[in-house]
Amino acid sequence: MISNEAKPKVALITGASRGIGKAIALELAKAGHHLFINYYGDDKEAADVQRQAEAHGIRAEIYNADVSDPVQVQSMFAALDSAFGRIDILVNNAGIAQTSSLTEMTNEQWDRMIKIHLYGAFYTSREAARRMLEQKSGKIINVTSDLASQGAADLSHYAAAKGGVTAFTKSLARELAPYVLVNAVAPGGTFTDVRSSLEESDKNDARYLLGRLAFPQEIAKSVLFLASDDANIYTGQVLGANGGSVMNG
Repeated sequence: MISNEAKPKVALITGASRGIGKAIALELAKAGHHLFINYYGDDKEAADVQRQAEAHGIRAEIYNADVSDPVQVQSMFAALDSAFGRIDILVNNAGIAQTSSLTEMTNEQWDRMIKIHLYGAFYTSREAARRMLEQKSGKIINVTSDLASQGAADLSHYAAAKGGVTAFTKSLARELAPYVLVNAVAPGGTFTDVRSSLEESDKNDARYLLGRLAFPQEIAKSVLFLASDDANIYTGQVLGANGGSVMNG
């Protein structure tokens, strides 16, 4: 169903074949926006998201690319240009989760975490901003984490990467205003494939005042809001979809 906004927009979502990224893609599709679905890995999963999205009457394209590789990102945007000729919404969601103590962490583990989350957001935002500034409109929405604010043992590389994304969000908001609005969503623990093997006691983490983790669709609703015209006064903001683990303001 097409939303009440003036016309369908074109949204690129990175890491959109599963979990939070998939939920974001489907919420944007429900709102009537065309999709360019980035993924890295499973072709069947991406094709399934494409099929579900197009059931809402929109056009969806899929593209396999590692966002930590600037050459692949440039090729992805060239394909986006060819398919749609514009980009209105960029959602930087691609990421990985991996635990390691500081003393056991390898250089490769640190580098991979930073490159996917922070370099990936940089490479895609740079390409999107060039196009959005030319058309004098656009929104960039970064998916960060509550751990960017509070840290976590054995996740120092993840928290550092997400902290960088949060700071990057605020800097871009200042640089790209008034034409491009840049915001972030910072989920707390979320029921995704990463957490599917956790014990029930871990899922009911005491850090969360609501007594539970979030569902991907709940995170996606925050992204949908920021992508909508209802959020045209928001820039440089971080929405804490975290069940009370971090209180902003």
